[in-house]
Amino acid sequence: MDLSLKTVVPPISVEPTMMFSYPTCAADVYTPRVEQIYLPGKEDVPELPVEVKVTTKYTWAVQLTSWKWKFIEKSVKLSGHKKALDYTGHFIFDARNEADKNVAHLLENSCTYALLAKKLLSEHLGRAVEVSVILKKNVPAFARELFNSLGIPIICTNFEVYGDVVEVVHNYNYRLYGIQAELFNVELKDYNPTTPERVFIPRRGSRQLINNNEVVNFLKERGFTTYYFEDLTASEKWSIARNAKIVVSVHGAGTGNFIFNRLRLAPQAEKGSGLRLIELLSPSFTIHTYRQFGTILNGKWCGVRGQITPEVLRYLDFDTRPRNTLKSPIRDPFKIDLSSLQMALDFMAVDQVKLPSEELAPKGVGIG
Repeated sequence: MDLSLKTVVPPISVEPTMMFSYPTCAADVYTPRVEQIYLPGKEDVPELPVEVKVTTKYTWAVQLTSWKWKFIEKSVKLSGHKKALDYTGHFIFDARNEADKNVAHLLENSCTYALLAKKLLSEHLGRAVEVSVILKKNVPAFARELFNSLGIPIICTNFEVYGDVVEVVHNYNYRLYGIQAELFNVELKDYNPTTPERVFIPRRGSRQLINNNEVVNFLKERGFTTYYFEDLTASEKWSIARNAKIVVSVHGAGTGNFIFNRLRLAPQAEKGSGLRLIELLSPSFTIHTYRQFGTILNGKWCGVRGQITPEVLRYLDFDTRPRNTLKSPIRDPFKIDLSSLQMALDFMAVDQVKLPSEELAPKGVGIG
């Protein structure tokens, strides 16, 4: 097969918003104050031409460096046989070059590409098709669960695979944000429609909150239920993400799950009436990765930045070494100021969003 399908992903324009800092004397020399940082609107991603190419061929094998892999590879070569899986007649997408230990990377890249290819191929061929995703042999269990929950077939191998190989080609300076909301509007396995509308997503491990319990209690008083996504299955996380109206989330891969939110699809939805997302950002890793959610989910985004320490300031402004997200201070815990968080809640007009009455309020599976 030799096939080329082309489409155009719509542009997205990010709305102006705000970020609120930890109180600092950099804002007022005698009295620490919250800096209210204006983030102007901008065109995040222009209109993006995309080509889905299908070619019947072998994929590349994964080039692993372990002695065990080298022994297997050498044995196969000496035997004179070509070690490969035969998927003749099947569409296959090789995602083995993706970071398979990060759910956000898998959703944003591997799943987005597979779902886009499935959509275009089904429309072109006039029938429902499946695109199987190739993952490494020892891919983490959560990655297997992720694809299974989306109904995407997977092939786990380090060797070559023969079949109708799908490639998604575009300007890789940009993401496919403009079509993601549509692609992830899918039926979810084991979907639970009765999760809370206000949720808080903290982190364990790296970049966790120093004053986590304080923030949990603060948000509990304002109607939020706390969930640790590390403890939940894919269907549980995606149910929470699909139903939420207001989210406070420590920045991380877990935030990527909110691409499944469906508020934007409400009948006669007004502009900006979708998901309201407040991200708690480490001062050593302030990044606007999910700011585009405010646009593609017809909602609103703002940030709350944690306390800047002397170590963080030296690292950010006076250290010329390349950034490493796995090392200190980027991976270190940080502290969030409650007055900054309250300003973000006020900016998002949280009090104007009504909660269900107490007797009808859905019961969550988290704490709080």
